Amino acid sequence: MKEKIDIKKIDQLNLRASKIFDLKKVYLKENFFRDVVKFIKEQNLQPFHHITKLLHLSGNKNFPIGIAMINKESKKIVGFVGTYFSNRPGKNEKIIVCNIHSWIVIKSFRLYSYYLISDFLNKSISLTAFTPVESLKGLLLKLGFNKFSIKEYFILNTNLFFWKKNKFSIFRNVDEILSNLDEKKRDVLKNYLDDIYLKLLLKDDFGESILIIGTKAKKKGLNIFKLLYISNMKLFEKNSKIILNIISRTFKVFLISKYFLNKEDIFFFKKKYVGFSKTRNLYCNNIQYIENFDILNSDLIL
Repeated sequence: MKEKIDIKKIDQLNLRASKIFDLKKVYLKENFFRDVVKFIKEQNLQPFHHITKLLHLSGNKNFPIGIAMINKESKKIVGFVGTYFSNRPGKNEKIIVCNIHSWIVIKSFRLYSYYLISDFLNKSISLTAFTPVESLKGLLLKLGFNKFSIKEYFILNTNLFFWKKNKFSIFRNVDEILSNLDEKKRDVLKNYLDDIYLKLLLKDDFGESILIIGTKAKKKGLNIFKLLYISNMKLFEKNSKIILNIISRTFKVFLISKYFLNKEDIFFFKKKYVGFSKTRNLYCNNIQYIENFDILNSDLIL
């Protein structure tokens, strides 16, 4: 187990770093954002458009979309971390969750990578890091992050031509979907209106409906529909073959994936569908467990 850095040592490191760097919050509508984009592009990271897309998705006037680290001597940006903020309902108040992504530091200053998130460590913010590079994983553990494991299960939809009378009315227009949702689901959908989120509402003859939200990604040349939100799991399990076929035909994909937070949830998919799973290690601070919405508000959507 990695040894955790104590608070006193962090304070000492921060004091040293503060003499060399300034930290600056980044907001979408400020001119400084263009400087940050230029810095990211100059690092030749792939895929660049994924990073910029995440920054636009996490744009919220109440929160920064990232933190930049500026060398005091050269006045140049030498590091950046993206911050995707969201609110999670708690028992007594909403919990602020920040997914940190696109953690980029120029090689000569990587000793101070931790400084980019130093302001968050002593605040009432739950931090998540779902896709850190290998060199940062040990640092996260030292900073007090806990490691969680989840499974991403990939279904090869071999039932694409499975014939059965379609019992669902299909809605794809956002206005039509919103008009057919109750208030709670409307509030959910309003957070994911960007075109990157693929929305689908299915409604049966009895008025029961299911809202599906996902994204389309490409892995090794294959299009994958990432199934990120299912509003009615009971209805989904009862009609899964039909629903998966509708997803495949609507979005022109053969491969569908879903993240599973515990082993019990994945059992249904493994029992019914040919596929394979991939284990992902996630890192979290000031949070006891991961929810589906934490994934939906993170870089795992891409």
